[in-house]
Amino acid sequence: MPESTDPQLKVLVVDEDEAFLESAKSIFDGNAITVPTMAEAIDAVQAETMDLVVLGPTFAHEAGLGSASGILDADSGVSVVLVAESITAPLLRSALRTGLSDVIEAPLDEEKAVEALSSFPRTTSGAPVAQSIAPIPTEKKPGMVVAVSSAKGGSGKTVTATNVAVLLSQQFGPDKVVIVDADLQFGDVCLVLQLEPKFTVVNAAQELHRLDDSLLLSLLTRHPSGTSVLAAPLEPTFADEISTKVVIDIINRLREMFEYVIVDTASLLDELLLSLLERSDKVLIIVDMDLPSVKNAKLVLETLRLLKFPSSKLQVVLNRSNAKARLDEQEIERSLKMKISASVPSDGLVPASVNEGRPVVESQPRAKVSKGFESVAALITGVAPESSGKSSRKRRK
Repeated sequence: MPESTDPQLKVLVVDEDEAFLESAKSIFDGNAITVPTMAEAIDAVQAETMDLVVLGPTFAHEAGLGSASGILDADSGVSVVLVAESITAPLLRSALRTGLSDVIEAPLDEEKAVEALSSFPRTTSGAPVAQSIAPIPTEKKPGMVVAVSSAKGGSGKTVTATNVAVLLSQQFGPDKVVIVDADLQFGDVCLVLQLEPKFTVVNAAQELHRLDDSLLLSLLTRHPSGTSVLAAPLEPTFADEISTKVVIDIINRLREMFEYVIVDTASLLDELLLSLLERSDKVLIIVDMDLPSVKNAKLVLETLRLLKFPSSKLQVVLNRSNAKARLDEQEIERSLKMKISASVPSDGLVPASVNEGRPVVESQPRAKVSKGFESVAALITGVAPESSGKSSRKRRK
């Protein structure tokens, strides 16, 4: 058995390929039961209680998944995962609708085996305890959409969005927060969080006409903090495949499933950004402590005023507030014609946290920069930093 797993766990591996079965036996230290056909797999499940059933690539198609339903009919409490050479949205959709717990990209190795065994433990009642992302019950109010924007690249927008999202996850619990990387050409949310997404907003757009909660959840990437991410396209050219309407539709769906939807936007005043700002409940304008950032922010705010954008939605966040610049906060406020609502100091801990893929609010929660991000999160929740925390589950205003 792989390390960190119980040697008493019962694993069944099913595939017609003898090489796959032999490899699986080696991964599970010879303790896995292997069978080549689905009929034999169903017989094995009926004869003995299994903790996990692994379907090989032979079954990674519509007919194969259809036959796998017999395993769940024989034991509704067993977790079934599929190993596939290539994971596509249609395959994932079919797997989820069949009742499978997960789809794993080939090749199956020890790390993936450990993850599969630990993610779907069977309870004493026989039913698996799902560790997947769970939607908020439908009777709750729609979630709050918060757009994080800056008029100049490099102002700390994505770092702010990710740290605030993790703080909200800490305060309100996992599975309540999702980040949408709406910088469709050069999104960096997954880079900052050191995540490797299987799927992106492109997959969601392609499946929009039949996108339900379970499929949309399966397209999200999970950060260890419990925060979910809808990743930006992996290549800039894919951005052309996604219309503004599609992004808005996806966000509207997510707000029904999560308490907070944090939208990391592009530093580009275009149709998509204006539509996102219009449909957001709150907008955080990130301004860096330099003249170009202030100038660009001023232009954006003036444009929004001309468009009669509600000023009550807008909050200015000053990033790197302790930077050695010749600007002071009062000068910036006069230029922007808005008060600064929160400030985040500069700290070398931030780039270090990005390199680790662990937001600074997790790695150094007592640092001044983390307290700065707490003040930003308070703009969203209405809960003062001093009273925020896991024990405070005050509903958003």
